[in-house]
Amino acid sequence: MDFQILTLKLLEHEPPRSTAFVQGMAAVLRNRVDRTPVTSPFAAGTEGDDAFFAGRMRGHNEFRNLLQEHSGDHDAAVDRLRAIAAAEVA
Repeated sequence: MDFQILTLKLLEHEPPRSTAFVQGMAAVLRNRVDRTPVTSPFAAGTEGDDAFFAGRMRGHNEFRNLLQEHSGDHDAAVDRLRAIAAAEVA
């Protein structure tokens, strides 16, 4: 799954976000699906790191909401993300 494309699809009806925000959100979605570690590519205390962190929080919120919608079923939440990622961009 391309987590960058998934993230852009989740954000497509919102105001534009910075590249660092999108990277942070995509990193967390990858973490929640593939259980990979998340580390910021930006130096601590920089605007990039702050945006990356904000994106991380958004990614956690998106996944948490999916878990709630699917009664805590991790696999069902991941399947929903896969469906979103596979859908055509509006």
